[in-house]
Amino acid sequence: MVKKILILSVLGFSSVMAADGAKLYGAKCAECHGTDGKEASIAGKAIAGGSGALAKLIGYKNGTFGGDQKALMQGNVATISDSDLQSIASYVDTLK
Repeated sequence: MVKKILILSVLGFSSVMAADGAKLYGAKCAECHGTDGKEASIAGKAIAGGSGALAKLIGYKNGTFGGDQKALMQGNVATISDSDLQSIASYVDTLK
């Protein structure tokens, strides 16, 4: 029983994070990546259907990830808190 409650709590928390992530994504990311993540960004890649969004976002923020768009993305995520990056990543990982 306790296990079920814990699992449901985690799933509910993930849903809340994804909802917050959708709002943050719309405000911070959709301009370049499209509202559904399917628009090719300046780098020519869509982000929908990908995986590992959190690691990539943290990598951009820390300067340890990225190619041609590294500086642009680093500037874009520099002021976003790690918890907000996690919410955005949770939402991005749902895009197909």
